[in-house]
Amino acid sequence: MDDRAGSGRLGADRGADQPEVAGASHEQDRGSVSSGTPPRRSRRRRWPWVVGAIAVVLVLALVAGVLYLSSVARSFDDNRTTVDAQTQQREAGDPVNILLLGSDSRADDDREEGSERKDTMMLVHIPADGSGVYVISLLRDLYVDIPGHGRDKLNAASAEGGYPLLIDTVEQMFDIPVHHLVEMDFQGFRSVTSALGGVSVCNPTAFSSGQKNPSYFPRGQILLQDTAALRYVRERHAFGDGDLSRVENQQRVVESALGRFLSVDVLANPGRTNDVVSTFSRHLTVDEGLDSQIVGQVGWRLRDLDKGDLEMLTVPSGDAFKDARGQSVVGQDEQLMRQLRAALADDDLGRYVEAREKEEAQAKKERQQRRAAQAESEPTSQAEASGAAKPEPAVDEPCG
Repeated sequence: MDDRAGSGRLGADRGADQPEVAGASHEQDRGSVSSGTPPRRSRRRRWPWVVGAIAVVLVLALVAGVLYLSSVARSFDDNRTTVDAQTQQREAGDPVNILLLGSDSRADDDREEGSERKDTMMLVHIPADGSGVYVISLLRDLYVDIPGHGRDKLNAASAEGGYPLLIDTVEQMFDIPVHHLVEMDFQGFRSVTSALGGVSVCNPTAFSSGQKNPSYFPRGQILLQDTAALRYVRERHAFGDGDLSRVENQQRVVESALGRFLSVDVLANPGRTNDVVSTFSRHLTVDEGLDSQIVGQVGWRLRDLDKGDLEMLTVPSGDAFKDARGQSVVGQDEQLMRQLRAALADDDLGRYVEAREKEEAQAKKERQQRRAAQAESEPTSQAEASGAAKPEPAVDEPCG
């Protein structure tokens, strides 16, 4: 009805403008306009043309936006794989907890659904007020209580009981409900990084990965995509601390990929956005309740956030040791775990993050002071004696 009314108004205004101009000329001919005063054409009636044009553009943009979003939603719903993961029902207004997994798609077809061990495990927490997104990386060798199976590596939960047992274990660890499950296989990860045009990360330590035609990752800012991106997030044997460095590399890639997807040159390009979503969802396994409508609701809750509101952290861990079966496991930092559980219970992870950041900043300062003191105490080299500058101490972040 508005479109028809708008068209009628434009026609009426167009007709009204012409008589008004003709009438002014006619009055001037009859001498009713004083001599020496030029006739003034009314501008008041031009605005309906402008308003009408803007209205048409807005309507077309709205229609295009709806069709665009519908296409993306349809792509997600049609391509995803759903499983009965036995996740918890979320009440309106509650925080959202999502278990995010990365797995090797080469697992045997006859295995129980979700039973292969996971290379990547992250708990995503979205507060009830939508004030941020917190991603907690879980160490797969973390020594935990697995309901009904005793103590073992966290990764053993999926091998023993698939998605339901892994979710039960995570819920028991943090004393929170898990509402949704999202798992991507590594072939999908390769494809998504390529669809995004690569993701850029600051790599703190140079290393190589891969047996055949290995990839080399220099220290500093690097661009990752396809096989190189997959090797970057999977490698752990190149590091002395194993899984900890791998988890940190995974966090760098997740943060960069999210920032890349939210960039103007991706979101403002409907074709490219649809390609990314289509590629992503083809390699995605989710719980039965996670469809495009739920994704849209979560997205709307986060509409005012940007990349800076994403917090990446790692589950508190202690020392590595051998368990009763002789396998190498990683202990939990029980004190920090209690603090983390309390923050989750209060829906105030920001409090926990702030306290941890202060501790890490102090630790970083102490490391730098030790390095500076060590550099000062070292014997003066021949180059320094000749007036050459003393080398700068190493820094934690090579990209500034």
